[in-house]
Amino acid sequence: MILIEKEEIYVRNAGGILKEYRLFTPGPIDIPDDVLKATARRCVYHREEKFKLLLEGIIGYLKVLLKCQNRIYVLTSSGTGAMEAAVTNILSSSDRAVVAVCGKFGERWLELCKTYHIAPTIIKADYGKSIDPEAIEMELKKGPGVLFTTLTETSTGALNDIKEFGKITKRYDSYLVVDGVAGLGADECFMEDYSVDVLIGASQKALMAPPGISFIALSERAQEKVAKSDLPKYYFNLNLYENFLKKGQTPFTPAITVLYGLKKGLETIMKIGIEENFLRHKKIAEYVRQRIKGMNYELLPEFPSNALTVIKMPQDLNSTEIIKRIKEEYGILFANGQGELKGKILRIGHMGNYSIKKLARAIDILEKFLKRR
Repeated sequence: MILIEKEEIYVRNAGGILKEYRLFTPGPIDIPDDVLKATARRCVYHREEKFKLLLEGIIGYLKVLLKCQNRIYVLTSSGTGAMEAAVTNILSSSDRAVVAVCGKFGERWLELCKTYHIAPTIIKADYGKSIDPEAIEMELKKGPGVLFTTLTETSTGALNDIKEFGKITKRYDSYLVVDGVAGLGADECFMEDYSVDVLIGASQKALMAPPGISFIALSERAQEKVAKSDLPKYYFNLNLYENFLKKGQTPFTPAITVLYGLKKGLETIMKIGIEENFLRHKKIAEYVRQRIKGMNYELLPEFPSNALTVIKMPQDLNSTEIIKRIKEEYGILFANGQGELKGKILRIGHMGNYSIKKLARAIDILEKFLKRR
């Protein structure tokens, strides 16, 4: 069990009064106190030995978490930065890209490819559905390519079968690129075991750190492909990161204090145990879903992630107003839907630093509020 003290976050309401609220959003998450304290350390210089030890420690923990034996590059960016790094480094202008979309973050892969003048083939599932592996197989039968997809689609709560995707891409001599930002640490996804070629993550979700750091892990064959990529890049040029990693450095000034927080978050996961941590997330997710079903509300995803729970709102209820009122009246913040789902769903984040006790109180408040409607 992770013990935390009360974290205070404030929002100014319409009357100008600052009110405290707590995060139950799917990232950023409620950060543990020991992680916050770690970020308050003095900066070290990023061209000397202490930083090398910090960076190597983080990469070492990530290799254990991801079961990755090859390269991991740490970036100072949001998860989207790591997504862009994946696109610009794994693809060349002549490559065939296939994007599997089941929500807003799958669509982000599509937008990134188009930005670099790559016209991808699209495999699409309805919001709330997971990608059908058969649809991927049918597409890759036509010819090898680079498949971009998500582990946990944060916009809908849907979990994709990455292990099955890996079998298919391997069978058809293709590459598998996975956005693991929301799922890593909450949903299982292992590089070698799942035949993943590129796996990206970020600090602010199940890894329990503040936003600002992302990372990209490569298989050996992906590393070889990256060395030959002809797409334009500068800040996210992984060949440059490779040269600096050999010295235990990053090519540009990193968010050093956030790195201290990420290291502390990863240390916590290692102390809990990787399998036990996955089990902890599963138990919490099951508890939340049982409570929501007990309130006679429907869940959106067919195959849900352990990182968050997504509730479908009845037609007579708008989640935008519900979220606003609960924040103002009870000091608890849930997340709205994105794009076409705004106002139609309510998302409860429970990856990282959450317990059943903490979530029970939040859901009690949600239930109490909804009964008044």
